[in-house]
Amino acid sequence: MATRTRQLAPGLVSVDRDGATYMGIDTGIGTNSPSLRKLAGQKRQSGWIVGPAGREEWRPEGFVEHEGSIHVYGPLSSGRFIDSILEDKTADRLAAIERIALTYRTLAQRGTPVEPIHTRTIMLLDDGRTLVLPLDIMQAIREHQDYAGRIRTMELYSHPERSPADNVGFFIASMVYYVLTSRHPFEGRDEEEIHTRVRAADPIPANYLDFTIRQEIADALHAELSSAKIEPDAGVWAQRISDWRVHGWRADLAGDERAKLEQAAAASIARSERAFRRREFVRRKGRTTLIIAALVVVIGSIPGTIIYNRLQPRSTAGFEPEKVVRTFYTSMNTLDHMTMEDAVVDGAGRDMIREVTNLFVLDRQRMSVEMQSGFVDAQAWRDAGMPALSNNRSPYGVANLTLEASPAAPEERRFLARYERWMPDYDAAEQTGTLRYLGFDVVEDVFLRLDREDWVIHRIDRLQEERLDLANLRNR
Repeated sequence: MATRTRQLAPGLVSVDRDGATYMGIDTGIGTNSPSLRKLAGQKRQSGWIVGPAGREEWRPEGFVEHEGSIHVYGPLSSGRFIDSILEDKTADRLAAIERIALTYRTLAQRGTPVEPIHTRTIMLLDDGRTLVLPLDIMQAIREHQDYAGRIRTMELYSHPERSPADNVGFFIASMVYYVLTSRHPFEGRDEEEIHTRVRAADPIPANYLDFTIRQEIADALHAELSSAKIEPDAGVWAQRISDWRVHGWRADLAGDERAKLEQAAAASIARSERAFRRREFVRRKGRTTLIIAALVVVIGSIPGTIIYNRLQPRSTAGFEPEKVVRTFYTSMNTLDHMTMEDAVVDGAGRDMIREVTNLFVLDRQRMSVEMQSGFVDAQAWRDAGMPALSNNRSPYGVANLTLEASPAAPEERRFLARYERWMPDYDAAEQTGTLRYLGFDVVEDVFLRLDREDWVIHRIDRLQEERLDLANLRNR
């Protein structure tokens, strides 16, 4: 009996064969491709249809050609791939993501191995269930789609350093972020840039792109996407999304709250892009090898001392709140990342600590060769009248730090920190070959709480970051 195919939706056809009707899914394999022989010759793998009642196998029946492309066909169902739903602003996309989370929860409960993420291999069926295609079909689709398609369906939702099981939370958080902000948390010109941004773990908070997103939602997404607190349990994500749908994901902002958020957002976005460009500059200049070599030496000393160090008091133990804040900032000038780490909890100031740590490693490498640091204490340089520095050296750290106590919640302390921040201008160095200095006027809101008996910084909100004009400062 003849086989007839009919287009249902992008990537989907109905297949009439031997008196039965099936659903066909486009693999992207060309009609005469040797990949078809390889796929057809393998032992057939099964996918899963998952719903409230549990899971059942979805077993492909065979392959059929439609408009020059091979489709795998199996039991008839109707629905849409998740990549199509994510682009449809008329759909209830949060509800769709909640269904995806529930699907992964069920698979985990049944001990089903988690396969790599691919949004063209997960289909939400019209009957309320979800189809997850077999791994071999997913691999065929991935291998035969174009580069842009692979970026769109896989790389934007996958963490390159996580296993498929640990990637579930990242996948769900990335989808929610995209639905709420119309932007992916990590975007780039190509796969390498996307992966670099993901590894940097510095996404723009969602409520900095849409000020109406509730803070608790932005915090949950940021914790997952920045790897501050990974939550791979899909059941937890399903409950969160359900709560967000019930209670709404938007917040009403007063005028002053919105203005404050706008300031913080602008500063954060600018800082994030500068940090990324600095990392790219170092990478392109070939220093990665030096960093890794130095890190091997540094990390090699950790296992024997990590337990001992953890049991030691903080270097800031017994400090009053103001002294903790002042120590945190001024430790940047000496690249003392360990003291900075002692002064914080809950990921506060992580970007600054990461930067200081990286510069510490680079600087020690330089000192081993040149016997001189590449950095000058920013406050000492400022006090000396901001002289030009020789030997490709640059001021680094904070200068003219002032702290002003602010009203705080019970059991907390709060300070408004104002300071100048100085660092090398890597962008200018890349263009001109000469190292210049970059300065910013920064204002931050710093919050402290007790951790055991020690005051520690648990949150830093950047309120202002404005470029300083070095020439004008020198002429004053």
